[in-house]
Amino acid sequence: MSTIETNTVKPISGSSTLTLGESGDTVSLGAGVTAGTGLTGTTINNNADNRVITGSGTANTLEGEANLTYNGSNLGVNIASPTMIAGTGMHLTSSGSDCRLHISNNTVGDTANDGGYIFMGSDGALGILNKENAPNVFYTNGSEAMRIDPNGQLLINTATTVSTDSVLQVVGNSNTTVSTYKVHTNGNTALLFRNAAGDSKGSIVINADTTSYNTTSDYRLKENVDYTFDATTRLKQLKPARFNWISDETNTLVDGFIAHEVSSVIPEAVSGDKDAMEVETRYTADDVETQGDNPSKNVGDPKTYSTTEINPQGIDQSKLVPLLTKALQEAITKIETLEAKVQTLESV
Repeated sequence: MSTIETNTVKPISGSSTLTLGESGDTVSLGAGVTAGTGLTGTTINNNADNRVITGSGTANTLEGEANLTYNGSNLGVNIASPTMIAGTGMHLTSSGSDCRLHISNNTVGDTANDGGYIFMGSDGALGILNKENAPNVFYTNGSEAMRIDPNGQLLINTATTVSTDSVLQVVGNSNTTVSTYKVHTNGNTALLFRNAAGDSKGSIVINADTTSYNTTSDYRLKENVDYTFDATTRLKQLKPARFNWISDETNTLVDGFIAHEVSSVIPEAVSGDKDAMEVETRYTADDVETQGDNPSKNVGDPKTYSTTEINPQGIDQSKLVPLLTKALQEAITKIETLEAKVQTLESV
């Protein structure tokens, strides 16, 4: 490598190319050097360290930008020494406020309030914020795996909302398990169910060889306990039936109950209303009915109903067990009474 010192380097003509140095050389401009004709007034300060050279507020001046640095591996914004836990990348930082990366395009997200942000909040929370009326979509291996739609519903393995009433919707692939729950220690709770007040009201517990489906039954939560009710009379009102499901192509007859026929006998075993239809739309915060100090409707209340899609009643057949048990006890008592009378007659 050679060293050339000269006061003037001049191209042969105005269209010529002036090349300073070659691969491996370092071309330096001394402190305070000012460019000449064609770059009149343009100053390059050589004291920028790792700062990226940008235009300053002074006309025709290039200076080291203190808020934008590059150390050969990492690009820093608002930080003099960008750092990474591992690898290389871009380090954004702020002081006392949210630090945000704003992403937008020229069709949507072209105003300050639109587009999307990845941000670190001043409280330490990491957030992904989409200001558009569109979903947040997550991809793996080039295909969509999960999305959060504009209504806040989490969809896994599907891009289509299955039900407007479900916050979490999971769709399985062909012949695969939809979801799996594995406890850390046998006997631990796999799922815990709480009511609107946050009180525990049921659970699914996985043991070494069995699974228990529990609903709250603690004596401390009950009153007016009665052991003397007539179960046999009520049992006779139940109407067990055989039927097939319309959706079952095999039309196989099964044993069961018709939900609304059970509701008058054991109402706690039946959910939903007879002949109900699915909710099509619900009231939102934009509706007049939900506004004011005393709104006539609450956000989320049903607004319109489908005319074609039914909202089926359900039945929890385990709720029939107490009545069946009591009726069986009554029958056993009658049988034992008759047996005692027969023994008395035989002994005469």
